[in-house]
Amino acid sequence: MASNTNWIIGQGENLIEKISLKTGGGDKAYPYEYEDAVERLEDEIEYSVSQINQLPSLACPNDEAVLALTLHPSFLAKTYHPTSLLKTLGLRQVGSRETRIRPGRHPSAKKANKKLVAAELFIAGPRSNIELLCPDKHPTQTQAFQDDFRKIEAIRSLGSERLKSHQLSGRNIPLEVVLHFGQHTSNTNLDTIAAFERWCDSILPKFSIEHTQIVGGLAFLGLRANAEYLEHLTKFSFLRLIRRMPRLTFRDFPSEEATSENLIDLSKINPTGSSQRVAILDGGLDEKHPFNNLVTVREPSGIGSPSPFALAHGAKVTSAALFGSIDNPTSLPTCFSNIDHWRVYDEGDKDFDLMKVLDRVTTVLTQNRYDIACLSIGPDEALLDDDVHAWTSRLDQISANGQTLIIAAAGNNGEEDASLGLNRIQPSADGVNVLAVGSKDSVDNNWRRCSYSAVGPGRSPGLVKPDILAFGGTKNQPFIVINGQSQLSSTAGTSYSAPSAARIAAGLASTFSDQITPTALKALLIHHASENGHNQIEVGWGSIPNDITALMTCKDNEATVIYQGFLEPTRHMRFPLPMPNDGFRNKVSIKATFVVSTPVDPEDAINYTRTGVGISFRPSTVGHPGFHSNGNERSTHEPRTFFGKSQIFKTEQELRDDAARWETVRKRIQNFRAKTLNRPVFDIEHLARQNGRSATRSNSIPYALIATIQEIKNNDLYNSIIRTYGNRLKALEPRIEITAKI
Repeated sequence: MASNTNWIIGQGENLIEKISLKTGGGDKAYPYEYEDAVERLEDEIEYSVSQINQLPSLACPNDEAVLALTLHPSFLAKTYHPTSLLKTLGLRQVGSRETRIRPGRHPSAKKANKKLVAAELFIAGPRSNIELLCPDKHPTQTQAFQDDFRKIEAIRSLGSERLKSHQLSGRNIPLEVVLHFGQHTSNTNLDTIAAFERWCDSILPKFSIEHTQIVGGLAFLGLRANAEYLEHLTKFSFLRLIRRMPRLTFRDFPSEEATSENLIDLSKINPTGSSQRVAILDGGLDEKHPFNNLVTVREPSGIGSPSPFALAHGAKVTSAALFGSIDNPTSLPTCFSNIDHWRVYDEGDKDFDLMKVLDRVTTVLTQNRYDIACLSIGPDEALLDDDVHAWTSRLDQISANGQTLIIAAAGNNGEEDASLGLNRIQPSADGVNVLAVGSKDSVDNNWRRCSYSAVGPGRSPGLVKPDILAFGGTKNQPFIVINGQSQLSSTAGTSYSAPSAARIAAGLASTFSDQITPTALKALLIHHASENGHNQIEVGWGSIPNDITALMTCKDNEATVIYQGFLEPTRHMRFPLPMPNDGFRNKVSIKATFVVSTPVDPEDAINYTRTGVGISFRPSTVGHPGFHSNGNERSTHEPRTFFGKSQIFKTEQELRDDAARWETVRKRIQNFRAKTLNRPVFDIEHLARQNGRSATRSNSIPYALIATIQEIKNNDLYNSIIRTYGNRLKALEPRIEITAKI
């Protein structure tokens, strides 16, 4: 590639400044007076307490129980958590989920019949303490206690609604049982799982827990039971849910016959890079696989015999990760990286293989360091809004440190019943730190989402899903791979669009080596994705370019700058956007993508992410900041809405003003007149919560901001910015030779 190529610009973090901003709003209007709230909830509390007191002692470990407390929809933000009430009563929150309700007093009179999103908190504690929820039984009531009580919309005991009844009939049913798993208030700290085993032993003729996984504040158990005993199991107080154990699925379709009998020789193919580490976690490879020195086959200890079907799938996925879809076997696309292919699937017990495979995936990714890891397997079910799957939580936890970009196939259930939500993305593609990849039907510009490719929206947070699309093949335009017999084979599925996207990420990592973090790789792919006029619910942020050079380079009239690193514990940080020394003269567009990798609370579905960002865009920061409408002087320059809310928020999350702040991906493009921009900045507010409550800000939250500034009719913009910021910004330096064939 020519030496005068405009490579994307790095070290944007050198421009960042620490600042102090005034924040805060007015007092919150309560929907109910305290006396009204007591009258509204008195019967509900008494009934819930009576139901809890009727539970057998064995069903209440340490004489503790769990009930559901729903907050009014106006109180979703972390600052409204009923901390004082719970502390006063000696209760604690062990989880939460999203629910939709029609509150007794609606915040909007015009929409009084509309259901609103609310937080349902799972509250645990001794049964004697739960009785104190009745205000007349708790004489000490501070103002903070009363204010928290006024936030409550409903209280209920938990029952058989935790039994998800789909396909729960017959004998010896393989079940997934999810328990609230946290410390108890007593010093004895009775183990929840041991207590559940004792409860099962008292009601089941025989049982055995086949598998156990602890993810955050939840315990996932695999066991078998007959249908007639399931209602009895729901009496266990710390039960979150019971459902039939989902099956594991490979996210492809049956392949066509080999398109050619000629064997593909890969013996002379070498990857362009060697510093980056890429892993495929799949069905394995046969001993006679065709990928020679390009792939190292690895297996975790204790795994059983391989499956012929899984080996065939593993070969095709590996081909997609090495070469993408092959259109000319005599001139293969560039191979960017060696790959470790981990076989995580065996011919074992299929009823619980979902849990066993996840354990292997977890072991591989926690005991080995990879820049990129790709999965084309996972649970055969659409995401659930009210609970986060173990696959999702585990992979979000692993990728929270920003050291590994985990890429997951979105799923091939896009043609399932949309009215039931069965066409939505499958775990772990719904992860907030995971890059979910769906399939498009063509490499041309007039692409569409493949009908089989799973759609959004995701769960909130994580609403925009899938993140991106890549070519995945169709019957008419298949994805061409090298199969395990060294032949070209036609196939299709998100099983192949995901590793194809992983190949592009590996190409970026190979080209720029350690100059781009995994979080920035994710941000770059999303930044350059285009919706192409399609509905965001179907395509997420859109299709990534087929030409990798489009992600690496800038036009003469634009500059793409990467800011990357870790958010600091300080609350506010200022991200100045570069501009020519003599300013702009023509119409300017600014496209920005902000990504964070965050720790998560698996038990708190509605407050899942621990890190949030408030982003204020200030087009001008030069001169006097001006005055408020009341005549008071502004402390800083006036912001203008930049990211706003996506259309999904407008239709799915009305009144959740706080929701967008806790999303891990924000992206938008806006146009500006030249005279309105004078040292523009993004002011970032670092937000922190844990289990829905305010928390201390961490100093280890990986972030990446990708900003593209484009000015029409200015073919010197790129060079002008390099000249102006030459001591702080530098174009990334390719570490490999870039060829035209990619």
